[in-house]
Amino acid sequence: MSQPLVLLHGALGSSEQMHAFADMLQGDFKVHTWDFPGHGGMAVPNAGYAMTELVEALESWLSTTFDVPVILFGYSMGGYAATVLACRRPELISHIITLGTKWSWSPEIVAREVKLLDPNVIQEKVPALVTLLTDRHTPQEWTDILHATRRLLERLGQDPLIGPSDLEGCSVPVDVLWGTEDRMISREESEETARILPNGQFYTLEGQRHPFEQVDINMLREMIRQRLSIT
Repeated sequence: MSQPLVLLHGALGSSEQMHAFADMLQGDFKVHTWDFPGHGGMAVPNAGYAMTELVEALESWLSTTFDVPVILFGYSMGGYAATVLACRRPELISHIITLGTKWSWSPEIVAREVKLLDPNVIQEKVPALVTLLTDRHTPQEWTDILHATRRLLERLGQDPLIGPSDLEGCSVPVDVLWGTEDRMISREESEETARILPNGQFYTLEGQRHPFEQVDINMLREMIRQRLSIT
């Protein structure tokens, strides 16, 4: 029987972001996609997102949906949530593969990141993103998604939830993938995280940028197949 593989989307994303990739992987795995609370059209919390609540929702869904440990592929925020959960409930997860996940958080880092979430700037300079977010999260307002994500980052800046001591105690194998053209995530933080994890490995994806829509999913599929010994 194929291993269960769950694909987790990133911040500002939804399970729709993963559908084409899921279709590509169906021959190798029993693939599942999932929306974090407040994404993909679900009501956005007035207080914004909190990583601890996203992780708790993922924990509840995994524990009630599967009777065996699952493989998690997490893009960006999804990889972070997967790793936080692995530190807490390793029995739920057999393997994690992350891509484009930011591991270093502080108030200073967040101050830089939230500048990218200004609705006025996005509407003026990146109108295509407005259309994408509207389609992805209808009936929720795209600006509500931005504000909620800003709160998520601000909370991570105050409390990242996982530090070196947490990672050192994580027994789950974690493959940290980094695109060589990713300008949002540093190679250094990705390599350092993989080094701290007892069963961590660092890999590069040549020429790949941060947005998942710009990732070569054929290359990503082959990396996942290689890491999970699918021939």
